[in-house]
Amino acid sequence: MTQNNIIQNNNIFSLFPQYSLEQAIPVSKKEKVKSKEININNQQIKDTIEIKTENQTKNSIKEQKTKSKNKKIIFGSTIASTILTAGIFGLIFAKGFHGSFLKKISKFTEKLTKDIQIQNISTKDIPTRACYYTRKGVKKSIDTLQATSNFTAIKDWLSDKAFKTNKLTTKFAEKSTKFFKGIVDKTLGKKYDKVETKVKDLTSLLKHYNIDALNNLSAKDKMQKITIKGRTLTLEEWINILSNQTKRLETSFDNNFSLGARRLRDKKRSSLIADLPEKIKERFFKNKKSLFNPENYKTYATEDLTKEAQEELRQEIIKARKQVTNNITTIHDNIKNALTSFSQNVKPEDEISRNAIQTLKKQLEAFKKCSGVNEAKDREKISKEISSIIDSLIKTTQKNKNYPKLEQEEMLKHLSEIKETVLSTGIGSKGALEEIITILNGLNKSTIKSSGQRIISDTNLKEFTKLSSKISKNLQKATELESGEYFLKQAELKVGSAPTDVLSVLFPIGVGAYSIAKEDNKEEKISATLTTCIPLVGTFATFVYGTTKMLSGAKNLAFSFVSGVLLSKLGNYCDKLYKKYKNSGSVVNVVKDEYDNFWTGITPQYAQPIKKNEKTK
Repeated sequence: MTQNNIIQNNNIFSLFPQYSLEQAIPVSKKEKVKSKEININNQQIKDTIEIKTENQTKNSIKEQKTKSKNKKIIFGSTIASTILTAGIFGLIFAKGFHGSFLKKISKFTEKLTKDIQIQNISTKDIPTRACYYTRKGVKKSIDTLQATSNFTAIKDWLSDKAFKTNKLTTKFAEKSTKFFKGIVDKTLGKKYDKVETKVKDLTSLLKHYNIDALNNLSAKDKMQKITIKGRTLTLEEWINILSNQTKRLETSFDNNFSLGARRLRDKKRSSLIADLPEKIKERFFKNKKSLFNPENYKTYATEDLTKEAQEELRQEIIKARKQVTNNITTIHDNIKNALTSFSQNVKPEDEISRNAIQTLKKQLEAFKKCSGVNEAKDREKISKEISSIIDSLIKTTQKNKNYPKLEQEEMLKHLSEIKETVLSTGIGSKGALEEIITILNGLNKSTIKSSGQRIISDTNLKEFTKLSSKISKNLQKATELESGEYFLKQAELKVGSAPTDVLSVLFPIGVGAYSIAKEDNKEEKISATLTTCIPLVGTFATFVYGTTKMLSGAKNLAFSFVSGVLLSKLGNYCDKLYKKYKNSGSVVNVVKDEYDNFWTGITPQYAQPIKKNEKTK
């Protein structure tokens, strides 16, 4: 029978192939017939079937969810990176470059040029000229960078005015300022507390272990003569001097660096910078031209307008520090630094000044090395010689018309600082700490005649010297912090930096929190928190920490940026571990897998043991 006859007889089922029951294949409920093709020649209908079992369907859905989640996490990480980067660069724009950041650039340049600076004084001396013009070029760059920092002053002043428009924002500004001021006060306080602890340790040892013991000696022993640094007195007299110097050390520190003394200085500091906001207004908003006047941007306004007040307090702090510690090394370094600052501006063709600088350097080294019986006389002689050279330099600089007026004023300021240090009473006398160590050294070299024992043992002297060194170094750091970064931070807070600093860092955190809240489920929220919130919150935390350490400007921002990047890496790694744990359900398996991956990645050749005589490719 032909195909046409079958169709004509309406026997359509004859087109299907004939199968037995054994050949039948069960079809799942999830099977779907995608299309049918009728092959009339073979009398068959060819079915194209897309089979989706329950397991395959679940895997497909899971894959889609994973892809969706990965996309969201990648998107979340991108948001985090973008917000972090934008926040950092926004803060850099707002903060600008000033203070310690630029000082470090200047010091780095000095190091580079100092090594090639030679004593040969000649107009054609290439190294000297190279040093001079290199430093001048860097100074110009620094002056240009200073302009960016004035965005801080303008932003802070404007925001302070804006915040004072209503009670709510005024309260926020006051709370922010109080919060940051409390942090920096606490940081400075810790520095001084560290010194105070060491001072108490030293005076306690002196009182209970040495002075008391020496007082218990016999009258005959106390009357024996002892010579220290060319001065001969009885042992009893030296004991009394040692006791008085110990009291002087305690009193000097308490009167100048205790909490009460620091609060008095803080009140003076506040009164000195009370009109700073008005000065900022006068500088940038006096008239329409002020805001666009390039001269107003050459220095950081907040720092520049408080320079005189800062110098006044700095001299007061240095004078107070000399009562406690005034060692020769510190005096030498202070004079040398002022001389270096002066020499940076001296032109290559100014042979008179350059010759004077070389002479002063030799005199300073001789001054530092003075020792022995004639130490005081030798230092006094060298001090007079240094003072005489400085007087000649001052006259020469004043008459030299080759220097611009501002540059000349700066050079004369450094020379005056050297002369003041040389002629001050501190150069001929030591602080209480140095007087104590001088006496202890002398007593260590002497013996008690009746017993033949050392008056001060080597062990005790070593302990005293170690404590003395720590007191001197720590007090130097604390006073430099108070007269430098601490003062500038207080000035910035006075202009109104605190509320804008808080808002500029809180904004990206708020955006990150909002992006996490929009996630669909718990797992996605956890992943988003790890990959997005960790770097953002970390950046804020390190920014606050930087503030506690009084890292201002670009240094604090760089510190925050690096910590944010590192925390971002950590967050992504934690997210990876979390996903592994969710899939395996076992912490042990995750740890084992990471351990294997770690060693395989570092030393793949040792991942599997190699048998003897086995060749490796």
